[in-house]
Amino acid sequence: MSEDKASELLEEAERRLHAGDYAAAEQASRQVLEAAPDSAVARSKLGVALAQQGRLDEAIAEFSKALQLHPTYASAYSNLGNAYRAKGMLPEALAAYERALAIDPDYAIAHQNLGILYKQMGRVGEAVDHFKRATRLSLRRQADGTRQVRRGCLPTAVVLTVGAFACLARVLR
Repeated sequence: MSEDKASELLEEAERRLHAGDYAAAEQASRQVLEAAPDSAVARSKLGVALAQQGRLDEAIAEFSKALQLHPTYASAYSNLGNAYRAKGMLPEALAAYERALAIDPDYAIAHQNLGILYKQMGRVGEAVDHFKRATRLSLRRQADGTRQVRRGCLPTAVVLTVGAFACLARVLR
């Protein structure tokens, strides 16, 4: 498979993820991996597709493989944290989110995810801190005319900016 074809398939996987067609995203990601088994991006996209289909153990394995290939892949750590959180593996989720933020302290999505986890754990003050940070980072990027887009990421429980304010209001109740 040519590099152009692999890139085209990765884009197709991304489009399918955004469209909610997770089986097609899985298929496109697997096609890339047939030719390029060391593609951390394809492994992470495959993990997202699997997680969205409820196949969390398989997703965790793919995120872990992506991280073996690319140990500083913050999005893969955040996705791994989401999969762990969905399985109720909260200490593992916490470690994954913290690793994502150690790599990229301005990663708004990881702050949002960590806030959600802290809220779930009853650590309200820490949740509020991370929701505020996620909101500030998101608003700063919007003011700069840029958006933080982490392609192939598992969706957070709430949408940044508006969702962060709503979630923050719920935490403070």
